[in-house]
Amino acid sequence: MADGTDIADVWHLLEITGIIQSVLCALFGVYFSLFVLALWANHGRGDLSSRRLRLVTIVLFVNLCIHLISRSLQFSRARILHPGSDEFLAWSIPLVVVGNITTTFAGLCSDGLLAWRFYVLFDMRKWALYVPSAFIIVNALLCWSADAQHLAAYTRYEVYQDVLLEVTLNITVAWGWLMFAINTILTGGIIAKIVIIAHKSGQLRLYRTILQACIESALVTWIGLLLYEICSLAPNGHVVTNYDVGYVMACVLPVFFGISQCLIVVRVALSSEFGKSRTECTSPPGARDTSATLSFAHPDVTTSSHDKFPPEYATMISDTDGTEEYVLNTLPPIRRVANVGDEDEVA
Repeated sequence: MADGTDIADVWHLLEITGIIQSVLCALFGVYFSLFVLALWANHGRGDLSSRRLRLVTIVLFVNLCIHLISRSLQFSRARILHPGSDEFLAWSIPLVVVGNITTTFAGLCSDGLLAWRFYVLFDMRKWALYVPSAFIIVNALLCWSADAQHLAAYTRYEVYQDVLLEVTLNITVAWGWLMFAINTILTGGIIAKIVIIAHKSGQLRLYRTILQACIESALVTWIGLLLYEICSLAPNGHVVTNYDVGYVMACVLPVFFGISQCLIVVRVALSSEFGKSRTECTSPPGARDTSATLSFAHPDVTTSSHDKFPPEYATMISDTDGTEEYVLNTLPPIRRVANVGDEDEVA
């Protein structure tokens, strides 16, 4: 009878891990497609901002590959009917630690890019950079401290099982809620700022503006975090180690971070390319290249009034007709040109 119960438990675990692995692989497939598109869109750009974006994209991809491998091995080892006596210390703890560390690092990269977008859109004010960055770094260190406590199983196994395991799980839940709060504030602020800018420009296109705002604000990450928090509050949820609904979302959540990051990179690169093409078409021969300033939002917005679109968060480029085109910066500009014929540069 006991053997039959064990077989039923293993079969149930096989079904659950199969579902988790399928969802994880499906989301990773979407992420991989966006990763290739992000590299293609950002290929050949030599400015400092583009190189940094490219580096973050590649580092996050390697991190998520490690996450996928560690979770896959963890699910594979969990299906063993009669594991060895050293299974927990030799396989379970290392795979759990690696999976948790990669999750935290993916969240740090995603939130870091989101804070950068928030900083740029809010006129590059110092508070818009330092305040979100401080919360993001503290939150990441908080979760990494919980991940490190799993290593106590090698030296104080009884204390780990009775005390530290519960503490690490509670810290992980706190990390999720704090990250959800940070993303809610930053995402909401970015969406509001983009809509306000589009409205002030007089060229508010509802669906286009909403789509752009959703990409720029990393709304995909916010949705993933929302699902994670809902699952952690489910009756059979919480973030535990018995493959419940909360643990499922904890395993697949990092892929949401990668998807948002790639969407932002693609959006930035394509906006830069279109902005550069428009500048080349409207600039007279011999005009200096302003493509180092990546642009976003409404490259087709034109106005003749400085008051209609404040230059604190826009780059002004005058064309041959004397009309002024304002485009919202997506990256801190390497150089900013006040007029095509002006020879002064601002670093």
